[in-house]
Amino acid sequence: MKTIFWDLKAEMRLLALWLLSGMPLQLGVRMRAWWMPRFLAHLGSDTILQQGLRVITPEKVSIGSHCNLGQGAFITGGGGVRIGDWVGFGPDVKVWSVNHRFDDPDTPWQLQGWEAQEVVIEDDVWLGANVFVMPGVIIHKGAIISAGTVVNKSIPAFALVAGNPGRVVGWRKRPAAAAAAAADGGAATTPPASATTHPDDVVQTQTAQLVFKTL
Repeated sequence: MKTIFWDLKAEMRLLALWLLSGMPLQLGVRMRAWWMPRFLAHLGSDTILQQGLRVITPEKVSIGSHCNLGQGAFITGGGGVRIGDWVGFGPDVKVWSVNHRFDDPDTPWQLQGWEAQEVVIEDDVWLGANVFVMPGVIIHKGAIISAGTVVNKSIPAFALVAGNPGRVVGWRKRPAAAAAAAADGGAATTPPASATTHPDDVVQTQTAQLVFKTL
């Protein structure tokens, strides 16, 4: 009986998380900002979690401040996921910290269990639409990952990355310059007002306000 109770409690928690993730428009953004800290290990201030976010094992997922996670983002947190400040996800980004084992060719892969490895995404990282981040990866500060990239190894700071598998195709800042900037204390993190609101967000906000006024 006790087992049934705890199973039901876990199911109700997952159901609440699913309903919360699916709420649309600014109402959903505000509700997630209010309620997701109760599910996640940490959620920083001024972070936007857009509609359709899916998080497995949310108690092992930490998200910093001033982030924007796009629609349909999917995070498996079983191995631990740490996301820094000023991080952006495009739509349908996937971050995997757990994967199936398949080392033994004589045993069906579904019987070999799982491997869990922490994923770390440092400050000022942008993951374009449909990026896939594999377990154990560290994406260092300032990196930009192009849409559709599969990230299967750690990425150096301020690198521009594209492809499957992802490879460095350019730099926002060369490693030597990045090291020098870090020694000087780094760049300011207060953007101009015009940089804090996406044009699509403005349209959505105005539409939501019109709907609420009509209601």
